[in-house]
Order: sequence, then structure tokens, then C-alpha cells
Amino acid sequence: MANLVALERASLVFGTTHVLDEVSTGVNTGQRIGVVGRNGGGKSTLMRVIAGQQVLDEGRVTRGGSVTVGMLSQVDLLDPTHTVHEAVLGDLPEHVWAGDARVRDVLSGLLGGIDARAVGGLDAVVGPMSGGERRRLGLAALLVADPDVLLLDEPTNHLDVEGV
Repeated sequence: MANLVALERASLVFGTTHVLDEVSTGVNTGQRIGVVGRNGGGKSTLMRVIAGQQVLDEGRVTRGGSVTVGMLSQVDLLDPTHTVHEAVLGDLPEHVWAGDARVRDVLSGLLGGIDARAVGGLDAVVGPMSGGERRRLGLAALLVADPDVLLLDEPTNHLDVEGV
């Protein structure tokens, strides 16, 4: 198993609270890891550190070579002016994503098989969508991007039973 991301003696303090106190851990290829703890215990902060979105006060984060990290945070970062196509597929041309079974599976599984030619479909605007729909779009975008390390911070928030 290759080590994708490693934290060594990671420490982070917010005010007087030690959120991370000399944490050492790693993520290896093929691992599925769940982080469990009380609210405010530092779970989201740990994920932001691994994703490179939060700088440590002390310690080190090491990512192997060309390792990519994607994170679905609890905060909705989707641009409300984008279409579903822009939010999920970016600038991928149709012949690329339509020819990729993995991408089609993501679209089908999370977005109900949105057809680019259907009314609304991939041309629907993100802004008026519900929290659950936006959550599905964020997750779909990450799965289409296919990062080496995928961090899901409370991924079922705002999802209905079918979405989960």
C-alpha cells in the first residue's frame, strides 16, 4: 500500500482550543477511513488540513508525488450562476464524458440520469436548486474529478433516503 497523505505531529490552535494536538496519521491506497467524534472536536478541521485548505501551526502534511485530494465540505461552494453541466462536468466536452461509463454512472446515480438534451437537464441553473440537489451536484463533481483521496465531510447532510 502506497502512502497518499501523511500528517506528522500536526498541531492547530484556534484561540485557546487545541483542535489538533500533535496528530500523526496517514492515508494509504485503498483505505476507507471514518472519523468519528463529538461536535467541535476537529473532524472537519482535520479534513481541511489533509485537503490543503487549512495551514497547521506546527507539524507537517506530506502528499505523495502527484496525489490529488478532493473534499466535499459542509459548506456549499457551488456557484449559483453555473449550470449543472458547468458545476459537475466543467469544460469536459460531451464526447468525453458521454463516452466514459464511470461518469455516466455518476450522473445516473446522483443526478437521476440527467440527459443533456432534456428540458432543464444539464442546462439547469444551480441557484434555485434545493440543498439536497446542490449536495448531489457537489458530490457528483468530485466523483467525476476522481481524486486519489476523497474526503466527505458529513456527505449525507441535506440528502433524502434515495440520495444516501
